[in-house]
Amino acid sequence: MLTTAELNLLGRLDLAYGRPQSGLYAGERRSPRAARSPEFSDFRPYVSGDDFRQIDWSAFARFEKLMLRLYVAEEEACLNVVLDCSGSMGLGEPPKWTAARRLAAGLSFMGLSAMDRVQVGGLGGRHLPPVRGRDGVSRVWRFLESLEVGGEAGPQDLIQLRWLRPGLTVVISDCLADQGSWGPGLASLRARRQEPVLWQVLAPDEEEPPISGDLKLVDVESGRARELTITPRLLGEYRRALAEHRETLARAARGAAGRFLHSNSAEDLETTMLAGLRAGAIRRG
Repeated sequence: MLTTAELNLLGRLDLAYGRPQSGLYAGERRSPRAARSPEFSDFRPYVSGDDFRQIDWSAFARFEKLMLRLYVAEEEACLNVVLDCSGSMGLGEPPKWTAARRLAAGLSFMGLSAMDRVQVGGLGGRHLPPVRGRDGVSRVWRFLESLEVGGEAGPQDLIQLRWLRPGLTVVISDCLADQGSWGPGLASLRARRQEPVLWQVLAPDEEEPPISGDLKLVDVESGRARELTITPRLLGEYRRALAEHRETLARAARGAAGRFLHSNSAEDLETTMLAGLRAGAIRRG
């Protein structure tokens, strides 16, 4: 699903968790808890009941106080990748669906490389149970290849997802569903101790439609049709409406203590990852 060059690129990047991680198992993410590990964190005064084996006697010689050495605990984090599989994702040139699945594959690879627990599923559809480690890459990719587009899906489906675990939740969608605001769905993720990232993928011909004249436009999901005369003025209104829509999505993400970003299906993976870096959803490893 991804080339060797693309995997080498992803190997130099990492997911940017905005909150301290405190999973159940050992991993490579910093935890808010202190524990024994090779990486020193800080000192604190000894109090009755502490493990006396953690007393730093060198610090006692300097400060004449009993001090404990604290260490960074490294624990696993959880990455949830939610992919919009609605009919509109199959549109565009190049198709949005191809770009969205490759993005999901890349994010999952980064999570698995960092020993995160990774789950992947469709918005309102089936999902792959948690996998961990690089051995899970092939399972994730086979699952992504098995998904097909069709039907309707929208922001309200986020509220119904019961398989999500606390952690980082990336929702990949064209965000064009006419089924209400994304605000409540993203807020429901925050309420379930998840850090939402809403990643919009559009095709170039959706950002700059190459159409004109009298046309009948049909919604691929609902089947609703509308006849329009496409003029330069109408296209300008469309571009302004798209910019306003993206600002609304960004506000909804910020309101849920999350992030919003967008890319298009014609971009290569490196350009797509740069969008993630700019938005703070990805960092250099």
